[in-house]
This record gives sequence, C-alpha cells and structure tokens, in this order.
Amino acid sequence: MYKLNQEQIKTIVDNASRKLFEYCQECNLHFLVTGSSGGLDSAITLGLAERACKLADENNYKLTSVGLIMPCHSKPDAEKLGREAIQRFGAKEIKIDLSSVYDFIESNELARIESEVLVIRREAGFYPDDATLDWDKKIAHGNIKARLRMLLGTYNVARLLGSGLVLSTDNKSEQWMAFWTHHGDVGDFGMIQELLKGLELYDVARYLDVPAGIIAAKPDDGLAIAGGDEDQLGATYPNLDTIMISLIQKGFDTDGSREQLKSLPVIDGFDPKVVESLARRCLNGAHKRRGCLNLNRQELALDDFEKIVL
Repeated sequence: MYKLNQEQIKTIVDNASRKLFEYCQECNLHFLVTGSSGGLDSAITLGLAERACKLADENNYKLTSVGLIMPCHSKPDAEKLGREAIQRFGAKEIKIDLSSVYDFIESNELARIESEVLVIRREAGFYPDDATLDWDKKIAHGNIKARLRMLLGTYNVARLLGSGLVLSTDNKSEQWMAFWTHHGDVGDFGMIQELLKGLELYDVARYLDVPAGIIAAKPDDGLAIAGGDEDQLGATYPNLDTIMISLIQKGFDTDGSREQLKSLPVIDGFDPKVVESLARRCLNGAHKRRGCLNLNRQELALDDFEKIVL
C-alpha cells in the first residue's frame, strides 16, 4: 500500500517552507495570511508557514504568520480547532465573524436574484427540477460564504498588512474534483496543492504535530452544503485518491474528453458507479482548473508586439 516514508515527508516540509520563505524574500512580503478553518489543510499550511517564519528569522528577515478565524454560522468545533491550530503554530490571530454579513445578503438580496435567474433559465430551456434547483442554491450560497472569507478576510487582511501573502489551502484530491471556490479559498501561494488528501496529507500533518483533534475530525468545508466533504464527493479521500491514480495509470486524462466516460477501465475493489461519478466530476471540472481563459493576440488575428510599427 502506498505510503510516504519519514524522509519523504521531511523533504516535502523542508522544501515547501524554504520555497515559501524565498518567495517572500524575493517579493518583499512580510506577512503570511491563512484562513484557519479547523480543518487539516489549513492546519498543515499554518505549520509550514511557521517553519518559513523560522527560516526568515535565521536569515534576519521579518516574516509573520497570521491566522484568520472566520465563522459564518459555522459549527462551534470549527472555531475551537481553528484557534488551536493558530496557537500550536505560533500565528497571530484575527477573528472575523461573517454570520451577520451573510444574513443581510440572504435576507435582502438572494431571493430576488434567484427569481430573476430562474426566469432566464426557463426562457433558455434549462429550467431545473426541484432537486437540482435546491442543490444549485446550496452550492451558490456556500460560494457566497467562501467569497466573504476572501472579501472581508484573507485578501482584505493581506492588503491592510501592506505586504501580505494569502496562502492556499487546497490539495490535489480537491483539485481533481474541482472542489474549491473560485475567488474564495484559493490564495496566491500553494504549498500542498500537489499533495493527496487521503494518501499523503495525514502523514504530513502528524509529522508537523498538527493537533490530534484536527487530524481526527471529519473533513468539512464549513459551508453547510451537505454532511461534510466526503458526503459531497461521494467517496472517502483515500478511496478517491486510489481511484483517480488507478484511472490515470490506465490512461485516463483528467482534462480530456467526456467520451472517456463511455469506456472507463474497471478499478478492482471499487463500485463502477463510484468510479464513474468521480471521473465525471473530474472531467466536468476541467474548465475550472484552467482558470480564466484569455485569448492570445494570434487567436484575435493581431500582430505580435515586436511587429507593431509605431
């Protein structure tokens, strides 16, 4: 069974923290901002940030880690665990309660916006059934909460600090599933975005001495969309990682055509319906992984800048 050894984990931690310190030094950045949700990913990010700050101190460079607690009708345990991670890894704490801001938006704007959007969907011939509509609303409301964290939280604080860098807390498993919010929980510097949540990150967390309560907690994005991350994804993180790696090793292209869904390989030990569901979600999220698509000058039939005669 695949598992990182201690030497590999040490190398990951050393490389990530060193790269973060060097980037901050190169760009004249002096504050690291992390949204501390009480989850595994943000705790690991805080742990790596602490090590980057220690490297900075050894090199006479000022670098401070700041952890943000940002409840938005969140479970009480999330705030408790988020604070525990901040304290364990020596970060400065700022709490920003977003509940009343979200309540104002929900009470005054969401119903009107949703009704106008439904008119457009109906006219276009894409009016959803009740279950689909309910799910779309839950996702949209969760995205608002995530973007409020950015609006009043991470990026606001980073800007107010004058030279702040927002750290990403997303991992490879979630990247495959497009399980993050654009302009919400993705930051400017990602240290764990290529690490597998189910098969790698828990071992990194133990190496960093992430609080045991965080390691044991059920993965949950805190957006009240469903009963936790794995309920939304339809698989545990270890199973998700195993299925995706097996598919890739059998020729599956994570950013390829949906035609692949017609002849998916069999993954021993896993329900084909679960395999198909994860593969479909991965392919449907390919555009999200690409980010904003900008047409280049050649595609617009314009000359390159070197050829322009002024």
